[in-house]
Amino acid sequence: MTETKKNKLSEPIPVDTKKLIDGLGTIFGGVIQLLNSMEPNMAQQLADMAINGTPKEQPSETINPDDFEEILSADDLPWKDAPKESPKSEPKQTVTADDITKIIVRKIKQNRSNSDKIGMILKTYGAAKVSELPPDKYEAFLTDVSQL
Repeated sequence: MTETKKNKLSEPIPVDTKKLIDGLGTIFGGVIQLLNSMEPNMAQQLADMAINGTPKEQPSETINPDDFEEILSADDLPWKDAPKESPKSEPKQTVTADDITKIIVRKIKQNRSNSDKIGMILKTYGAAKVSELPPDKYEAFLTDVSQL
């Protein structure tokens, strides 16, 4: 006769808590960045709702369909002849030195060797530290740092 296994509990999976916490921080940081890119302060509003509960329902706004542009299918878009600027130009978001510092800290936390790489990128812009970086070079610098 063969012996049958009775509902034996599986062994616990070993977890490195620091890596787990760092990973969750990265995921939620990305979600917050995604929400902020879609609508400013959306992440803060959702966090407030999670902490304080959902707000009392307010009267809904009337949606005017004429406020929206016609939605085209992907096949209808003239990619080669597309205008360089959209008809409704959005105001440019300005990047601050604090934004750059936050991104640099995140990159260094991901990989310590990024510290030296970021220092080299700063030198290519003629700066030894972020505060010496000219504001007109912020976006280009962030583009270079994002490649790490």
